[in-house]
Amino acid sequence: MPRRSDLQRILLLGSGPIVIGQACEFDYSGTQACKALRDEGFQVVLVNSNPATIMTDPEMADRTYIEPLTPEVVAQVIAAERPDALLPTMGGQTALNLAINLAERGVLERYGVELIGASPEAIRKAEDRQLFKEAMGRIGVEVCPSGIAANLLEAEAVARRIGSYPLIIRPAFTLGGSGGGIAYNTDDLLTIARSGLEASPVRQILIEQSLLGWKEYELEVMRDQADNAVVVCSIENLDPMGVHTGDSITVAPAQTLTDREYQRLRDQALAIMREVGVETGGSNVQFAVNPADGALVVIEMNPRVSRSSALASKATGFPIAKMAARLAVGYTLPEILNDITGKTPACFEPSIDYVVTKAPRFAFEKFPGAQPVLTTSMRSVGEVMAIGRCFEESLQKALRGLEIGRAGWGCDGSPQTPMDPEAMAVQLRTPTPERIFQLRQAMEQGFDRERLRELTGIDPWFLAKLARLLDLERQHLQGRTLQELDGGAMLSLKQAGYSDRQIAWATGSEELAVRRRRQKLGVDVVFKTVDTCARSLPPPPPTTTAPTKPPAPGSGRTVPWNASRRPRRRGRTPGGRC
Repeated sequence: MPRRSDLQRILLLGSGPIVIGQACEFDYSGTQACKALRDEGFQVVLVNSNPATIMTDPEMADRTYIEPLTPEVVAQVIAAERPDALLPTMGGQTALNLAINLAERGVLERYGVELIGASPEAIRKAEDRQLFKEAMGRIGVEVCPSGIAANLLEAEAVARRIGSYPLIIRPAFTLGGSGGGIAYNTDDLLTIARSGLEASPVRQILIEQSLLGWKEYELEVMRDQADNAVVVCSIENLDPMGVHTGDSITVAPAQTLTDREYQRLRDQALAIMREVGVETGGSNVQFAVNPADGALVVIEMNPRVSRSSALASKATGFPIAKMAARLAVGYTLPEILNDITGKTPACFEPSIDYVVTKAPRFAFEKFPGAQPVLTTSMRSVGEVMAIGRCFEESLQKALRGLEIGRAGWGCDGSPQTPMDPEAMAVQLRTPTPERIFQLRQAMEQGFDRERLRELTGIDPWFLAKLARLLDLERQHLQGRTLQELDGGAMLSLKQAGYSDRQIAWATGSEELAVRRRRQKLGVDVVFKTVDTCARSLPPPPPTTTAPTKPPAPGSGRTVPWNASRRPRRRGRTPGGRC
């Protein structure tokens, strides 16, 4: 279907101030939406209270209002600008809640403003915990045993009905798990329930049976009004349920699902999209899978562009916000051309031949008194995305990109706190920002992978990959000097993500000396492309990633990478070079 001709002016809501759970990801999405809508010839009116964003630059919208994101102020903007439509799905939970408030007050109906991207009914069905639970029952999708509470007495009644602790408390219409948590007893329940009711704009909380230890996955899904739907990306949490997905190391695509399990998640995600009624845009659907028997339940759905959408966009090269904006104004997926390939339509699901790892950044040192313990309420203040040819490479690149003094997953001289096995076991049971590094220390102390799985709930596949890194160090670095490293050893280390600094520390040499040795052995940096199609087509690349190239066959070495041979990038996404 062609773009809608009955719409001329569109009001777009930003996400407001940068807070935990809602930060620059929505500036990224909103900027894409502004550009896409203006490219289509629409007049864009933007309202956002945060001037320190790209989307509020003068050239992004036709009219920009830097005003508080309140129903009263936005109603005044609507009265002055008289937009034909309101697009709330690019501004996170703030914009979504604001749109629902305006609809309930009758502001949109009074001025003839259409809500596009997601209807009020779809937003309520996805965000209202009771309505969502009822909707899942109609399509046969399992949800966790749970109950809804609007006050503390109802919360206690739900807890008695479920019958056991721990319990997960999830407030409705909130972002980043704000106000939620894990209750291990009645005192915890009352404290967290009170906090959740205060955080929820509709004073509603969901109390559900704990799924601690289950594996967590999410799918980024898009659907148009002709019922074409695609799964843009699957994302897997390294940590099991109990840690907010924004605080967990995550990996795309999902690594530990069988094909049968992935197809179940995909089928259910699409069924959920149809039942909730998201017809013109993207959504994020989260699932939990029991590693013991494969049981599958849906956790929740966000009927909007989410934090993970920015990650999935950069990971795959598929601009979710840009596509969602075009779907909202009438296009269907087959009508939108993939910008990267220049040949395939947007209804072709992206395919990637690399691994993307996101590592969260924490700043507990700035919050005196805050316990560095990770729960269902988001605590991270930023994140790093890295791309590699394998999980080990992308993980190490992500960890050193955090700017916390680490050169990778250890092997860099970072101090360790000596702990006996009992103390180490206690530390590993508690999710903290340091647990990924404590895993290394535990492996070095002799903890086997089965014991680590019991303590952390982390899938054995990830533990095996971490153990492989230690095996590589023992094989190629332990007790060896830099001059003893041959081309094969150097290549194996670099392809597993080891930096020159790590190799220098392990061999007692200087980082520059490692670089010279590496180049002498012909192990050099190369640049690969993020192309959405796993190299099945020759696209103009927007994003490059730098893995390591082996020596050219028969030459003994490759041409050194230097400034004079720096490849030219024909464009770039905000993800930049990884």
